[in-house]
Amino acid sequence: MLSLLWKTLLDLKHPAILWRLFLPFLISMVLVSILGYSFFGLLLTSDWLTQNTYVVEMNAAADSVEQWLASIPVVGAILVWTILSLFTLFVGIVSFLLGSYLVLIVALIITAFMTDSLVKAVRDIHYPSVEYQGHGSFFGLIMKMLGYGVFLLLLLLLGVPLLFIPLVNIVWLWFLGFLFFRYAIFLDVGQVVLSDQEFQAVRSLWQSTPTLGLMLIYALTVFPFVSFFAPVIAVIFLAHWALQLKVKQAI
Repeated sequence: MLSLLWKTLLDLKHPAILWRLFLPFLISMVLVSILGYSFFGLLLTSDWLTQNTYVVEMNAAADSVEQWLASIPVVGAILVWTILSLFTLFVGIVSFLLGSYLVLIVALIITAFMTDSLVKAVRDIHYPSVEYQGHGSFFGLIMKMLGYGVFLLLLLLLGVPLLFIPLVNIVWLWFLGFLFFRYAIFLDVGQVVLSDQEFQAVRSLWQSTPTLGLMLIYALTVFPFVSFFAPVIAVIFLAHWALQLKVKQAI
C-alpha cells in the first residue's frame, strides 16, 4: 500500500496528470462559491425562514428556556453558557463536516468525467504493455452512486441520535462519508480497468490494500482544501492497484 501511495505522489509531477489534478479544484471553487452564496442569500432573505411558524415557535421556546435557566440562582448563568457553548460547538463541527462533504461530492462528480484519461495516463507512464477492458457505462455508474448515496442517507437518518453524542457524531459522519468515497472511486476505476467478473472478485470492503489506501487519502479531506484534490489522487492510487492486478494476472 505504501509503495502505491508513494508512486501516486510521484505521479503528481507529470504534466499529463498535474493539470487534471487542478481542474476539479478550479471548477469546484466556482460551483461551490455560487451554490453557497446563492443558498445562504436565499435562506437569510426568505420569508420562509423569517416568518415560518415553526421557526418562530422554536425561537420563542428557546428564549423561554434560556430565561428560565438564567433565573436559577448561581448556576443558571453557568448552565446557559455551557449549553450555548456546546450547541455552538456541535453546529460548527457538523457544518464543517457537511461543508467538506459538499466540496468533496462536487470534486467527485468532476473527477468521474476524467477517470478514463487519468487511468490511461497512469498506464502510459508505468504500465505501457498492459491492456485493459472495463465494463458498464457512465449512466450506470451515476445510477449506482445515487442508489448507494440514498442508502447512506437512510443510515444517516436512522442514526440521527448519534449526532448528539460528542465525538461519536464526528466518527459516524466521517465513516458514512468514507463509505461513499470508497464506493464511488472503486466503482469508477473498476468499471474502467476491470471486467465485471474481475470487479466482483475484488470489490469487497475487506480488500485491505485499496481500502486502507483510500481511507488514508479520505482522512486528509478533514482539511476542506484537500477535498478538491482527493478524488484525483484516489483515482491515481486505485489505477495503480488495478493495473498491477492486471499485470499479476498476465504472469
